[in-house]
Amino acid sequence: MSPQLEGLPGMEATVLAEQALLGALLLRPRHLTSTVNWLETEHFYLPHHAALHAAMRQLADDGHPALADECSSDQGLDWLNRTTALATEQAPGLTPSHAHTLVNFCPQPDHAAAYGRMILAGHTRRIIAEHAQRLADSTRSAKDPTLQAEAVSAQANALTTALDDLSRRWRAHSGATPRGGSPPPLRELPPNDQRHADEQAFLSAVTTRPNELGDIRSYLSPEDFADPLHQQLYRCLTALHHRGEPIDPITVLWEAQHRGVLASTTPETVLTTCARSGNDPDYWATRILDHALLSTTAASAELIKLAVDDPTMTPQQLITVCRRALRDLTAVRLRRHHAHHGPPAPPVRSSRPPTQRSVTRPPPRIAPVNPFGPGYSAPRAPTSSSSR
Repeated sequence: MSPQLEGLPGMEATVLAEQALLGALLLRPRHLTSTVNWLETEHFYLPHHAALHAAMRQLADDGHPALADECSSDQGLDWLNRTTALATEQAPGLTPSHAHTLVNFCPQPDHAAAYGRMILAGHTRRIIAEHAQRLADSTRSAKDPTLQAEAVSAQANALTTALDDLSRRWRAHSGATPRGGSPPPLRELPPNDQRHADEQAFLSAVTTRPNELGDIRSYLSPEDFADPLHQQLYRCLTALHHRGEPIDPITVLWEAQHRGVLASTTPETVLTTCARSGNDPDYWATRILDHALLSTTAASAELIKLAVDDPTMTPQQLITVCRRALRDLTAVRLRRHHAHHGPPAPPVRSSRPPTQRSVTRPPPRIAPVNPFGPGYSAPRAPTSSSSR
């Protein structure tokens, strides 16, 4: 394998597909029409291959006669020479002998469309790998967690846009669902002293001002805490608030004892963590969300990198894995938006009055008309007693 391809899973097959496609197009230029609508020059990995493809597309736009179904040998030779000459302007190291090598390398020119799909698949893998690396780097772009969270949101939006574009190129099919099995274990994150201090500051602040728990519970969950003890103490606080019981360090300690928290810590630690303070609980809750967003982003980027490094994944499966990895990140981002901007507004109902239903009523009853006048009544028939 070439040293340039080391560490890139599946790239050797992608480069071979580029060579095969270019050889097919140099030998039979009419096959360019089978890929021109969906394969772009930037989809090629090697620069001199991209230069050759760009030269072919330029000649096609100029209406070169070799693109016809039937072309002469002179037209085919002119196509090869002019393609090489144009590509040399972008890749000076390219020689005519390399073009002839590509022609001899192509196993079957009629399979040009299949080679093109392999190139597009390699491009898809590279695009996702680049966005995953940028997403991971965004968690270390600044020292302030709030600034890091803003950078993470921007990179997550960019990755979502890229996935939407790739989804339009690769239609889902029955085999798009990734294979089952538990994902590989993720690397443990290094301890974050700042995150631990922020969590402790929040717990002490919310114990002092428990009335703000009602709003905080709507966007902050126990899983946002990194320290297991802090997770348990936050569950104790939310349980006391839900039951409407008083909240102070002693009641939190009592709730922690009933929940078995004291099996892994001491009462002094609980009392110290929930000690009175003048901090703002809402501010520290948003700080915890920023830390949770960064850790979730790192985990999502790690999952995407593991999927990219798996050469057995098809482009459709890779896109599906990326969307699943971003699902937890999106949930944290929504809760963070709720913390900073409030809950989403309810849907606006239409002001148009409801349409009246047409009710089918029976026709009015019409009294029969008496032909002998309104006061006339028919004579009664004689009874048996009157006939006697």
